[in-house]
Amino acid sequence: MSPRTNKQNAEIRQKMEQRILDSALSLFAESSFIGTPMSAIANKSCVSKGNLYNYFKSKKDLLKGVLLHGLDQFSEYFDSSSASLLTEKDFEVSVRGNFELIENNKVYWKLYYNLFAQSEVQKMFTEIFAPFLDQYIQLLESYYTNKGDKNPKATALLLVSALDGISLGYLMMGDEYPLDEVVDQLIIKFK
Repeated sequence: MSPRTNKQNAEIRQKMEQRILDSALSLFAESSFIGTPMSAIANKSCVSKGNLYNYFKSKKDLLKGVLLHGLDQFSEYFDSSSASLLTEKDFEVSVRGNFELIENNKVYWKLYYNLFAQSEVQKMFTEIFAPFLDQYIQLLESYYTNKGDKNPKATALLLVSALDGISLGYLMMGDEYPLDEVVDQLIIKFK
């Protein structure tokens, strides 16, 4: 049997890192960041605790990896579908896409909203998400400026707050929440 190539080693490392991130996401969302020991993450990932530290230096480093992975998924969608929001159709696609991402990865978004309340990680959370949120708000502000809105920044912030509120309602109530109907009304009011 010949030794693995660098490419094979990199693929193995990437798969293991993803398994660790998925395990951490699940446990952080279920038990909180503070309430989840590294040993539990190692057990769920099927790696030794020592090997876990070969991938992530600390639990905070691991949380940062989880948050960045989720943000990357959102950013990929954001970059490909709503980079300009020039039309009302672009706006609608962007808003509906936001909720598709939440529907497709409920565990991540439950963790995302849970972290708002955890003072131990708020600084890291803000450092990771603030640049993206600023960019998104500026994009919406530009959209509303082009539409002749009298206070485009306030309208953009109001929309972002509504998106968060709807997301929380959906995540808390699950299938009982009339997401499609609420999103339809949101689009009508903010388009």
